[in-house]
Amino acid sequence: MENNDLAHYPFDWLDEVIGKDLNPQHPAASRINQEELTGWQHRLRSETSSIWKNLKSQAFSLLSSKKVSTMLTHYQDCLEELKRQAMVNMAAYPEDDPLNAFCGQVLTELGQLQTQFQRRYARYLAGCPPTNSVRHAGTTERTPPPLYKVTCRLSVDQIAIILKAADDTRLLTARSFSLVLRSITPYLSTERMQDFSWKSARSSTMKMEDRDKQVAAAALEQLIKRIKNY
Repeated sequence: MENNDLAHYPFDWLDEVIGKDLNPQHPAASRINQEELTGWQHRLRSETSSIWKNLKSQAFSLLSSKKVSTMLTHYQDCLEELKRQAMVNMAAYPEDDPLNAFCGQVLTELGQLQTQFQRRYARYLAGCPPTNSVRHAGTTERTPPPLYKVTCRLSVDQIAIILKAADDTRLLTARSFSLVLRSITPYLSTERMQDFSWKSARSSTMKMEDRDKQVAAAALEQLIKRIKNY
């Protein structure tokens, strides 16, 4: 294998599409048309196949187990970062938006690629943390959990009320209240629920219980009192 091949960054196209073109924070995202999206859909599978072929070639050419392990760790890190950004992108688009569906397709392909090399090179990846299975667009995906989960002593309904108020007063700014929830809830847990969906949080705000409003308001009052005492 030529040195130029070894130096080639195999995730170059995916990095460009996920990190820039699909990133709602980037101006390029607003210029995506259906023809371009269709082209991406057709190219996605060939890109992940090329990455898998490149990975196997590199692993075969490296005679040192330590070098193979290091190379696989680089692949693992790149996949995790691309999947993280793809999930952030996906949360920014409405569920009926074609870009949301394509982000789901990207996550599917990346998850399958990661599963392939984890199975084939498991002995080299013994020290790497496992990934969890979650759902994306009706399929099982292997995606990393959030780096940290913060436990809140309020219930899901009470958390949702506070986030709803923050959205309504524009304390938090996003395209929609759903996006606020989709961006925040993956990183939250309650004393009773380790994981809860943004949809369940959103539905609870459609008919708020007086008791939950009272508890949420009391929690905010405690924060106000603490801030005043600083």
